[in-house]
Amino acid sequence: METKQQKLLDLIDQAILIGEQISTTKNPKQADNFPQERLNRVIHQLETLKTKTLNNQLEPSQGTLSLGLARDVADWIDSLDSPLLKAVGAVEHYYQEQF
Repeated sequence: METKQQKLLDLIDQAILIGEQISTTKNPKQADNFPQERLNRVIHQLETLKTKTLNNQLEPSQGTLSLGLARDVADWIDSLDSPLLKAVGAVEHYYQEQF
């Protein structure tokens, strides 16, 4: 049985992987105005969240505290059906439900 912490780490790793794939695979539709800096910031936030989780330094959500990741990604992502938005949304949801 997976622990809550391990499940959150798995969700974070999945979101990081998707973010890195987007970062290295430039789509012709992304052109020059693609917000690479914002994507890098989200990946960094996910890595920081992973470190805090591993070190048991994650602040309790108590069902109300948000990480702000989904809102940040939704501000600049092309499609609200994006795999990255879904992945960070899953991290947010699990964090709020379980921590």
